[in-house]
Parts: sequence; C-alpha cells; structure tokens
Amino acid sequence: MTATTATASAQTRLRGILRLDAFACAGFGLLLAAGAPLAERFLGLEPAWAVPFGVYLLGCAVALGLIAGYPDLVRGQVIGVVANNVLAAAAMAALPFTGLVELTLAGYALMLGGAALVAVFAIAEEAGLKRLEA
Repeated sequence: MTATTATASAQTRLRGILRLDAFACAGFGLLLAAGAPLAERFLGLEPAWAVPFGVYLLGCAVALGLIAGYPDLVRGQVIGVVANNVLAAAAMAALPFTGLVELTLAGYALMLGGAALVAVFAIAEEAGLKRLEA
C-alpha cells in the first residue's frame, strides 16, 4: 500500500468516526431539545438543563458534519473535536454526582453511558488522527 493510499484510507476511517459522532450528537440533541418534557419525566433532567444541552449537542453535530466533509481533514479541527469530547465525557460523568440535578436511575444510566460513548469517540478520533499523521 502506498503512502497516498494509506493516507486516503486513514482519512476515510476518521471521517466515518466523525460522522458517527455527529449522528450520535444529533440524536441525543434532538431527544433533549425537542423532547425536554420526556427527558424530565424519564431521566429527571429538567428542561432548563435538557434544552441547552440538546442545543449544544445539535451544534456539535453540525460542526462534526462540516469537519468530516472537508476535502482534507484539518489536524487542528480534529484536535478540537477530541478536546471537546474529553471535556464533555468528564462533565457527563461528573454531573450526576454534583447534586445539581436529580436524575432518575435511567438518567444516571444515560449520562454515564453517554460519557462512556463520548470517551470512546475521543479515543477513536485521537487514534484516527495518529494514523493520519503516520
């Protein structure tokens, strides 16, 4: 495999991960922003938390889609995505234990599961960036 082929393959894989991340953000963002009453009932996440969090996730989805769609992936943008995901995973993992929100059991599960998923995306995107730079 030539260096150009390896680079193209690494870009294709990283784009796929970024797009999956975008779809996950869009889905969870829509759930929280448009379904705030359901989020409150089933998760215990009040609309004052659910709507801004959902809008943030929708913005992330748009940014991820744009970054994944560039002809050549930009290293600094991917680093920004990884940094955002690391911070988001930490915040989602910590929020249930701060006393700021009174989550249901399902809310705890969704927050902690979401934190784990975001951490996996951060790891996969970081690995993809390293493959791209190799």
